[in-house]
Amino acid sequence: MTNKEIIQTYFVRFFSGKARHTQVREFLTDDFTFRGPLMSANNADEYIDRLSQMGDELEIYADVCNIVAEGHAVAALVDFHGPVGNMRYAQWFTMRDGKIAELEVIYDPRPFLQGNDND
Repeated sequence: MTNKEIIQTYFVRFFSGKARHTQVREFLTDDFTFRGPLMSANNADEYIDRLSQMGDELEIYADVCNIVAEGHAVAALVDFHGPVGNMRYAQWFTMRDGKIAELEVIYDPRPFLQGNDND
């Protein structure tokens, strides 16, 4: 599977209904790091633990607008639909040995902070 295909599968697995945090773990290297406006994690288990704190009943859907891959880098522009409404995210993945080693997400966190819909 190419890096682009791995990320496409990641989106289908994780963002197509109820959260399946433990299933996402298989996509991550052990030393995976995550950076985002409201959360960070220094390894895969910490990332999964933090996601799990949001609850397994959380429903999130993703419409992938575009994915571009070159070498170890994969960039995705994604429209997410979840509890706080619709939000556009930019995601930058760094791949290693067929797994996600780093993920940085960029989005406007105000809907999460305010608890309002952003349609």
